[in-house]
Amino acid sequence: MKRRMLLFLTCICTLLCCATALAAQHVVDDAGLFTTDEITQLENSISHIGDTWDMDTLILTTNDTDGLPAREYGAQYFLDGNFGYGSTQDGIVFVIDMGNRDAQMVTHGKAIDIFTDFYIDVIWDEVSPYLSDGEYYEAMTLFLQDVAHYCTEYQKYLANPDSYVSEYGAEQSKNTRHIFMLAALVASLLIAGISVFLMRASHNNVKPFTDGQAYLKHNGVHMHINQDTFVSTHTTRTEIPKNDGNNDWGGSSSTFSSGGSRFGGGGGKF
Repeated sequence: MKRRMLLFLTCICTLLCCATALAAQHVVDDAGLFTTDEITQLENSISHIGDTWDMDTLILTTNDTDGLPAREYGAQYFLDGNFGYGSTQDGIVFVIDMGNRDAQMVTHGKAIDIFTDFYIDVIWDEVSPYLSDGEYYEAMTLFLQDVAHYCTEYQKYLANPDSYVSEYGAEQSKNTRHIFMLAALVASLLIAGISVFLMRASHNNVKPFTDGQAYLKHNGVHMHINQDTFVSTHTTRTEIPKNDGNNDWGGSSSTFSSGGSRFGGGGGKF
């Protein structure tokens, strides 16, 4: 009887351990890109992101997406596994499709708002060189660091959106200044060119004279005296509200539909 009870408890413990391991598996390396130690490190980072910011993060590598585009493959895996935190299933998936040399970030729920097209492009520009060089662990380590960073910054933005200056807002302001400077330069060159053209055209009618009398006015010169009297002055000031456009978190997100749910994200070939 005791042996049966011990065997039963052993089976239960084994099943619980297996279920826990499966539930904690957020790095699915079907393409064999990572070592066991690297998977453990990535899993630890993902667990920290989930515990700290309630953001579910997955990394999928595959040689075959079953005929689906990489982003839809990631979206379907996310839905089938019932991943995501909270009622809106907040999460982000990074898919590495070795068969097509395609990598895509797929966002769902609150992650669509955090990782807008602007930040997706920033992350992609950082990780894609590592993917091209075959440094997949380094690429995913950097990806997870970026996820943690932008989740942190988004919380700061929500705490004080009116004064928070995001990377997107700063970039927009810089672009606006560049546009104004370029427009001012073009306008200045245009005005200068027109002025020179008009001056040149007006001097085409001048004929040289050998007789100095031609430059004298026949009726002489008459002087007129004008007198201006200063009375008073009055200045009116009108305050113009300042709007830098810096208090926008990150612009818009391109989305697509899969399995009846809305996803965002982006990526490219490597």
